[in-house]
Amino acid sequence: MAKQQCPICSVEVSPFTRYPRYVCRTCATKATSADGRSLEFGKVGISGGFVAHYADTSEEYLSHECFIGAIKCHAEEAYFGGIDIEVMG
Repeated sequence: MAKQQCPICSVEVSPFTRYPRYVCRTCATKATSADGRSLEFGKVGISGGFVAHYADTSEEYLSHECFIGAIKCHAEEAYFGGIDIEVMG
């Protein structure tokens, strides 16, 4: 795969065949819950694990589903660390 673009804003991102629909870092910062509350994602600890929180209260968000604008996405722990957000099919 020679080139890959963010499926939301079309900016060029590093090609990664494991995550063909991953969003760029700028778009990832815009992730919200279905009711429009900003979300933050991270790892549970040094050995990994996925966790999500509402940005305004730090209350745990118990889902991987998120939205960037009106586009439904899925956040997860990436294979090589970090967090990956991909546009749903």
